[in-house]
Amino acid sequence: MDAKSRKARDVFKRVLPEIIPTKNEVRQTVSNVNWLMERLRKIVPPYVELRVTGSISKSTNLKGDSDIDLFLLFPQNTKRSELIKLGLSYGKKVIGKSKSDKYEIKYAEHPYVQLFIKSRGIKVDVVPALKIDNIERLATSVDRTPLHTEFINSNLTDKQRNDVRLLKYFLKAHNIYGAEVKTSGFSGYLCELLIYYFGSLESLLKSASSFQLPVVLDTKKGHSNDKELAERFSSEFVVVDPVDPERNVAAGASIDSLSRFVIAARRFIEKPDIKEFYGGGFSSTKVGGLVNNFIKEMSMRSFLLVLNVPNKSEDVIWPQLRRESEILADYISRFGFKVYLIVPWISSTKGFLLFIAPDEKIGARLLKGPDAFRRYAAENFLRSHKNALGLTIKDGSLHALEPNKYKTLEAVLRSVIKGNKISKRKEINLKGAKLFVDKIPKEYAEGAYTELMGRLSV
Repeated sequence: MDAKSRKARDVFKRVLPEIIPTKNEVRQTVSNVNWLMERLRKIVPPYVELRVTGSISKSTNLKGDSDIDLFLLFPQNTKRSELIKLGLSYGKKVIGKSKSDKYEIKYAEHPYVQLFIKSRGIKVDVVPALKIDNIERLATSVDRTPLHTEFINSNLTDKQRNDVRLLKYFLKAHNIYGAEVKTSGFSGYLCELLIYYFGSLESLLKSASSFQLPVVLDTKKGHSNDKELAERFSSEFVVVDPVDPERNVAAGASIDSLSRFVIAARRFIEKPDIKEFYGGGFSSTKVGGLVNNFIKEMSMRSFLLVLNVPNKSEDVIWPQLRRESEILADYISRFGFKVYLIVPWISSTKGFLLFIAPDEKIGARLLKGPDAFRRYAAENFLRSHKNALGLTIKDGSLHALEPNKYKTLEAVLRSVIKGNKISKRKEINLKGAKLFVDKIPKEYAEGAYTELMGRLSV
């Protein structure tokens, strides 16, 4: 074993106790699962099998992440409509008459129930699905989840499960963990398969340091640059699901996320120390000062819009918020203002749009018109700008010096939050949003800093 390998393993040993669930946490999780199963067995008929899935069932969950995924597996002849109806009904009944507990209906390929059991401090997803023993009987994508659990539990050693935990934490530190639309990073199952394919975290990071596109991983063929398979899946990053050969487990991971992973792996393997493992981490107690000082050091101004968003899946709200930020940026540019960085994010029922822009005032703008020799166009331009501050010709084209409707970027944003509509989106409404200029409030600082560092570091 060379010196770098020893250092890498020393880092892993140092990090693991910080991220592996404590014995007390494991006992509490087991108690919560048993309590939940007992309640559901009184509600669900015998022909519906109860199955715990997700990271806790595979012992790959991180400390503090003890959310429970519980599947209600119906017989294969159950109609989809019946499965959904009964599944939602059974899930809701877990709450009973408790006033402190609540449920929400969430949507994936079909609806499921998310429970918040305040008395036990847990969140539970109760998901109805068909019980299948092979992928050929697949009806919906959620049906394969129990098969994923069986595969991982049959193929990972205890050491590899801890390597999965380390990989998840490594990815979290570099802002690329999670396959939701917002992050477009690595899912938990993808992390498990990567450790399975490469045998260990160290081996994965060494291999990732030399990845070349396309990256294709297949249990039958190993790691390759199989362009034919990449083309079949229409992706430069393919990890074939051993449970379902027609599925790419890495479909939710963007090339940007893969690129960040490759660079982070390369840096860590070259210099295996705790700083490279954690990336650009921060102290939550100092984050307020960090984010405001960071913006100040850029000699820029910050404009933070905080708005209410519907309590729906981020996969639904996030694309709309991102599109709204693009529409708003385009609207801002119409008045001549530059925006160097736009950072949207969501936290619970709040949406955030952070604009980083230079400090500028624009009292008037020179608007370019048509070629002076285009008679009718030129005459129309002169008529429409007869009250301009001035008219001139530059490079053969007419120009009009007009007063700017808004003299500052702040004025543009204030007009929008007062009701100046820039789009017709129902889910995202900027009217009534709060605007914070040159100061990120403490309660929003951690989200702002995390998102900024995610954009400005690799």
